[in-house]
Amino acid sequence: MRINPETALNFIRMIQQPIKSCLLMLFLCSITSWSIGQTQAISLDEALNIAKKNYAGLERDRLNLEQYQQLSNAGLPMQATQISVSGEEFRTNGATGIHSFNLQQNFYLPKASKAQQNYYQKGAGVAEKRLRLTEKELEWQVEEAYYQLLFAKEEQALAAENVALFNDFLSVATLQLEAGETGKIPQLAARTRLGQAQLAEEHAEEKYQIALSLFNQWLRTEGQFDAKGDLVQRTEHTTNEWSNNNPHLQIFQAQKEMAVSAVEVEKSKLLPQINTGARLQSVSGNFPFFGYQLGVNIPLFKKNYSTRIEAAKIGVLVQEAALKAEEQRLTQIISDLEFKLEHQRHILEYLTEDLRPIVEEQSEVNRQAFQEGEISYLEYLNSLEQVVLIKHQHLEALYEFNVLQVELDYWMGR
Repeated sequence: MRINPETALNFIRMIQQPIKSCLLMLFLCSITSWSIGQTQAISLDEALNIAKKNYAGLERDRLNLEQYQQLSNAGLPMQATQISVSGEEFRTNGATGIHSFNLQQNFYLPKASKAQQNYYQKGAGVAEKRLRLTEKELEWQVEEAYYQLLFAKEEQALAAENVALFNDFLSVATLQLEAGETGKIPQLAARTRLGQAQLAEEHAEEKYQIALSLFNQWLRTEGQFDAKGDLVQRTEHTTNEWSNNNPHLQIFQAQKEMAVSAVEVEKSKLLPQINTGARLQSVSGNFPFFGYQLGVNIPLFKKNYSTRIEAAKIGVLVQEAALKAEEQRLTQIISDLEFKLEHQRHILEYLTEDLRPIVEEQSEVNRQAFQEGEISYLEYLNSLEQVVLIKHQHLEALYEFNVLQVELDYWMGR
């Protein structure tokens, strides 16, 4: 049976339109799915801003600071007003004797109220320093997670580069085998190393996904964020002197000042209180009569008060010792980090300026020599492995240097 060409052409045109529509829908769906699943690359400053907005620890410390600020504004609360009704020298069969309605109020001296207010102000100072220290701790953790993510991305790229490198080795070995220039051993060796490189690439992908997850856990957002840019050497500070605003020391200094103000609070309890009172009276049915009371409350037994004052003074000595202990601890930590950072700097400089350029140049020369049959596959394979090793050592050295610099900045309060 013969088919009319015009009929066949119309049939083809008829089915082309639904196929085009289906392909268009599949394309749009794939684009939409890719857009939803993709991550947004952000800088380190943007990551820090996001983390600070969402970290509950900062909100806790802000509320603690606000609490002490409210207490410092309140000062020392006034004692409760005493209200009472009394009667004296009266009989049950008549309106005789004295009936009184009494009001009594004790007042603290201004010095006592000021001592309590100063104590809460020092407490606000401690809360403020704790807030700053928490912020610095958060910055340290986010920066480390950020550099870890950049390191994982660079490892991914390096693993893909290694796969391409050994793919090229396999291609050359295969061509030489087909040309009868070599046996099968070079090709088998190339296939083995390519398989190892592909396995390392899978491991690099897993490490990247883990680093990405940890990074986003610190940001605490519903979206998915990635680190922007490449892993580069972090800028070093020109001075290694401690910051005058070191939050680790400031919080101990603030606690010492709070302990000093606690001594003044205990001393203020020895101050007299003003005792005042007023009464409205009925005397044998005659109304009204008025009365008043004015005096002072004085602590006659001062032993317990003196003991509490001495204990508060010991508290000051405790905070002074804690401050010195923290200074010694920071000195040890910073000295250790400076030594490690200096050592890592020398390693990084040697790898960057000396070893890596030489190995890369040697690898290119060996590649051409292997293609031309001037060196054996073992020599070329050894040069490739040297390139892979040195590049990874350079990447690790760069990552370790940045992480050490971040930690040193944290402990020095920069």
